[in-house]
Amino acid sequence: MCEEITGNEALAFGAIAAGISMTTSYPGSPSSGTMNTLIDMAKEHNLYVEWSANERVALEMAIGASIAGRRSLVCTKSVGMNVMVDPLMCLNLTGVNGGLVILLGDDPGAYGSQNDQDTRLLVPFLELPILEPSSPNQGFEMMKEAFNLSEEFNLPVILRITRAFTQSHEEFNPTLGNIIQISKGYQAETYRFVPYPGNAVEMHAKLHQRLADFETWANDTQHNEIIGYGSKGIIAAGFVFQKLKDVLGEEIPIDIRILKLCCLSPLPKKIIKQFASSCEEILVLEETDPFVENQLKVVLHDLGLSPRIWGKQSGHVNWEGELFRWHIQKTLEAFIPEYEPVRNFLAVNEAAERPSNTDNCQYYAYEEILEILLDISRELDQKPIIIADPGCMVKVADQLDAKFAIGSAVAVASGLSKAGCDEKLVAFYGDSAFFHSTIPAICNAAYNQSDLLMILLDNSGAASTGNQPSMGTGRDAFGEEALKLSITDIAQACGVKFVRSLKEGISKSEIRKSIREGFEFQGLALVKISMARVVPKILADKS
Repeated sequence: MCEEITGNEALAFGAIAAGISMTTSYPGSPSSGTMNTLIDMAKEHNLYVEWSANERVALEMAIGASIAGRRSLVCTKSVGMNVMVDPLMCLNLTGVNGGLVILLGDDPGAYGSQNDQDTRLLVPFLELPILEPSSPNQGFEMMKEAFNLSEEFNLPVILRITRAFTQSHEEFNPTLGNIIQISKGYQAETYRFVPYPGNAVEMHAKLHQRLADFETWANDTQHNEIIGYGSKGIIAAGFVFQKLKDVLGEEIPIDIRILKLCCLSPLPKKIIKQFASSCEEILVLEETDPFVENQLKVVLHDLGLSPRIWGKQSGHVNWEGELFRWHIQKTLEAFIPEYEPVRNFLAVNEAAERPSNTDNCQYYAYEEILEILLDISRELDQKPIIIADPGCMVKVADQLDAKFAIGSAVAVASGLSKAGCDEKLVAFYGDSAFFHSTIPAICNAAYNQSDLLMILLDNSGAASTGNQPSMGTGRDAFGEEALKLSITDIAQACGVKFVRSLKEGISKSEIRKSIREGFEFQGLALVKISMARVVPKILADKS
């Protein structure tokens, strides 16, 4: 019997059906929805699941499982892929043993991200294949197939999705069958997973051959599909194809042919030639940057074809943010003069198209903590420079002096300290960020004797992405008891001399006292505040 599921759920079912043994991640929308579904299914299917310290560790865990011959899935968001790049630039050379798939959640429109990053632009650098499904059902099939492809071509495979895809719905008939976890077993082989100067160039050449072989598959797969006939062509990449279908309706206009493109790199030249050979003009629809558009121009040049290209570079397609249906409709009206829309998608109704986004930060008193700090600084006749990590501190973004990547607040503040800033420097970050990548920055600041105040807002997890547990909570991915790492002990071991930990039942006056002492301390100071516990007390004090 069919049921309606989301894109997130379809991907999770696909991974289970593929016979994975491990899934790892660091919390980040929009890929965490798939991870949450896998957590719910893990015990039934004997699946190892963990929220890792950061994305690099998540990938390296999966690499270990792959070397052991097991299939592994890594879930990450756009900026999380940036953290993975270092080990990926060796994994592309060594290849895999057990299948390894990276589920990459991009966020066109920056609904839950600090940038509007199109992570596809990393792919030519990484030299890895990237697939993008156009619907939940295709996502299910593509996820299953991605693990087979990973093992067949000895490559990690990237499966890219967007927030709109994860929240899309479609009727689905799950056919998981009798799930058997795939294991090729560990196979010892000299230098197999040891890239070094003596074999790196040879491995690089083999990588190029594997990518060429992968393109042969991409040319023949039914995931890429040509629909219709005509001299005007439209290439729709991934989930944008669904948006195009919504705009066009059930019937494709006469003289229009569409290429549903789901293998974005390596670009399938054979099917591009088949599609473009009779086109006088081609419109490229994709999110967010002109990734396919720019590749297409190179391929067409090499094929000796010269249709006019409509896209982001030509100014016909919206470049920044999410590509909404009203953007597509507006472009079609210019691309096809006789086009009559079956329904009107308007800019004023854009909000209805935006994916839903829960404010997970609304119950934490970030404004109140910042106001305490600013009140103290006014008493001391100082104006601090405030640096923060991404996350819930976006609630007070108008009062921040800088905010970059997760784990960067301490190092940025330390850099300002060493640049001779006379103002007091304050770095805000959370408990999840502490374990993610702040610890090395604290070691660096302590070793180099930086003078700054660190305020760690302990949310008992990654608050902005759904409160997934951090390593300081004593809970694992299933909410069960686990080792609880002490943030204050680690900070002291890193060389922080002034450490205050504000725990249960703390009052506003006690918070104020500790922050003032840390503010006046000469050197590296840390005030850790348990946010989940102080909020009710702070609100009571305010009333």
